[in-house]
Amino acid sequence: MADLYASRNVPAENPLSEREMEVAQLLVTGASNAEIARDLVISPHTVKVHLRNIFEKLQVNSRTEASMLLIQRGWLHMPGITLQATDESAPQVLPEPTELSPIPLTVQRWQRVYLAVALALSLLLLFAPYLDGLTPASTDILSSAGQPVTVPPAVRLEPRWSMRTPLRQPIGRHAMARNGTQLFVIGGEDATGAARADVWLFDLETDKWTAGKSLPVPLANLAVTTLDQAIYVAGGSQNTPTNNTKPALSDQFFRFDLPDGRWETVGRLPYPLAGAALVSDGESLYLVGGWDGRSTRSEIWRYTPGTGRLGNAWQWIGQLSKGRAFHGAEVVGGEIYVVGGFDGERELDLVEVVTPTTGQIREMPPLATPRAGLALVYDGVALYALGGGWTQPLINHERFDFSTNAWSNFPSPIQGEWHNLAATGSEGSIYITGGWAGDYIDSQLEYQSSFRALLPVISND
Repeated sequence: MADLYASRNVPAENPLSEREMEVAQLLVTGASNAEIARDLVISPHTVKVHLRNIFEKLQVNSRTEASMLLIQRGWLHMPGITLQATDESAPQVLPEPTELSPIPLTVQRWQRVYLAVALALSLLLLFAPYLDGLTPASTDILSSAGQPVTVPPAVRLEPRWSMRTPLRQPIGRHAMARNGTQLFVIGGEDATGAARADVWLFDLETDKWTAGKSLPVPLANLAVTTLDQAIYVAGGSQNTPTNNTKPALSDQFFRFDLPDGRWETVGRLPYPLAGAALVSDGESLYLVGGWDGRSTRSEIWRYTPGTGRLGNAWQWIGQLSKGRAFHGAEVVGGEIYVVGGFDGERELDLVEVVTPTTGQIREMPPLATPRAGLALVYDGVALYALGGGWTQPLINHERFDFSTNAWSNFPSPIQGEWHNLAATGSEGSIYITGGWAGDYIDSQLEYQSSFRALLPVISND
């Protein structure tokens, strides 16, 4: 066991933080996550985060291995367990070895085969826990064009789901916005891996698509929201697969004036970003997280239009607990809910709420399943986390009920993987377009999220 730990090249200096050592002290006693959370007055989810960090820093895969390594290295001491120190300066008196009979120097063929098979099995068992952890970090997270194409997904309509007129072409990594009875599908990546500048308008009453005013430049992985009578577009990537170059990130900030029907450049983002989230609270815009080409970002920036020169600049207001991209974000009750995402290594189940006025952040109950490349929609009653499945199959979406403070599952018409889709809500319905589900798809699906009826007004007059 000692050789196993030594092979992992764990640093001689204790890599754990003070808080992680507090968790570790309880861990070696055999305490459960709930017991650790109670003793340290933190949430069970926070305990899970600390344990994950401890395992990564110690390069172990279980609570038992972590406990043994901590005690072996003398970083923690347990009653009844002692480690005998050796004095290297003192002479060591060893007993005389007994004479052994000669050992043959030849190795039989069957012994070599046995040794090779045993070594192969040992290596497989050693690295097996890490095989399932492969994430999109090993590929280009800004494009799905290089992924192997599987059988086109079958759409199975569950209760409350229905089909609407499909997109004009398969697309993903796009964005959606709503203005009255019109849905705007903006930008995205097509089946060739090229970024698009197209804007398509869908009329909910006529069930028809019409071409809109194109973006100033082609963009995929862009962030979009509406404020007043305008649609805002922040960042994105400009994929150019024909010249074999990596996607270029954008720091451009555009505004589409709905009454005038034209695009204009508003300014620049604090830095180039893709896979960020852009939301509005009715007065200001908030840019959350994103991928800067090297790592995921955790910053939250505010932009308030029409308040003079200072108001037209991005202002830093806070920071998430960790960087993430391809997450979902929505404003509910003046607070920003940030759900799931990709942290550069794995999909997240983390849910955090940001108070823009103070910059304070608090944790909420996590998702049942980690999700990245999802869409988050608030329909006026509940939050809906839609899609995901970059690293593991999914068969459902999730709904957050504010009255019970809990997530629940509901079935998805496309199962397995369905990510980098776009969604928006309108009058008790949620509309989802495109995305990657083994290949880019052109589907438009409607989910009836709530039932609303007008009740007659009874007057005593």
